[in-house]
Amino acid sequence: MDALHRTHDVANPAGIGSRVASWHAFPHVREFALVGGAYVLYMLIRQIISADIQGVAFIHAESVINLEKDLGFFWEPALQGWALNTSDWLVVFFNWAYILTFYPIIITASVILYLKSRTRYRHYRNVVLLSFLFALAAFAIFPLAPPRMLTRDFVDTMAIFGPAIYSGSEGASFYNAFAAMPSLHFGWSVLFATIFFRSGNRKLRVLAFIYPSMMLFTIVVTGNHYFIDAIAGGIVIIISFGIVNMIGAIHRGEVTPSQIIPTTSRSLSAIGEMCRRQPERGVLTRGSQPEKQISGQRRYDQDYQHSVYISTVY
Repeated sequence: MDALHRTHDVANPAGIGSRVASWHAFPHVREFALVGGAYVLYMLIRQIISADIQGVAFIHAESVINLEKDLGFFWEPALQGWALNTSDWLVVFFNWAYILTFYPIIITASVILYLKSRTRYRHYRNVVLLSFLFALAAFAIFPLAPPRMLTRDFVDTMAIFGPAIYSGSEGASFYNAFAAMPSLHFGWSVLFATIFFRSGNRKLRVLAFIYPSMMLFTIVVTGNHYFIDAIAGGIVIIISFGIVNMIGAIHRGEVTPSQIIPTTSRSLSAIGEMCRRQPERGVLTRGSQPEKQISGQRRYDQDYQHSVYISTVY
């Protein structure tokens, strides 16, 4: 018996087991810190946005609406009106879908993917983080008031049908109310639809088509995003996928930077030329001052508490 105890002691020297356990736990802690740090960065970005965010956000909202009208797909009021006229329960369904089909699905799918395939998880995690960085830059450069704040044409369905906490000052403390462009709700739904489709599971493949389609209706019916926000969210995801895949190809030695740089340079030059040909009446840039108060902002100031502004800016 003493020999068995001595053998056990030799096989497990003092302190080794605890160090090994902590070493195995380190990747999990690192992932949690990485994701948590991204959210902290999102919260801090509100602190560096200038004080004129309110007026500029409404100017940008008017510009986005005018752009959609010019392009012929300013359909948001009609779609929201259809839902409101059809059934209150339909509106309540979309309200809760906006909340329950975003973070809960993202967190659950991420945990399952993390446990099943660490390699695939890291690939998609990099796409999410890169798209998040692009979105943070857009939120700072182009603050945009969501449709629900433009009470001339839209209704804040959550303020009326609930959960009201999302539109109130309590909920606004956890998100940027003027971060409508691009729509990460739609962009990330496209990303996770890709994950579901590539899983090979028949039910998940069906969900891959339902999920982003329902999310598109949800963000518009609730008045949280414009259609053009969804388009921008999809573009951000496509670009993020391309960059992550390109970096992976370089890392594996399949391509070299010398092959990529000329093509990228020509693409950027073409985009720059297109931007230079845009008419002067294009979307107003951040920092522009309105000659008069935007009608949507005036109605919003009358109908809502300033606490939403305060919690957003500070």
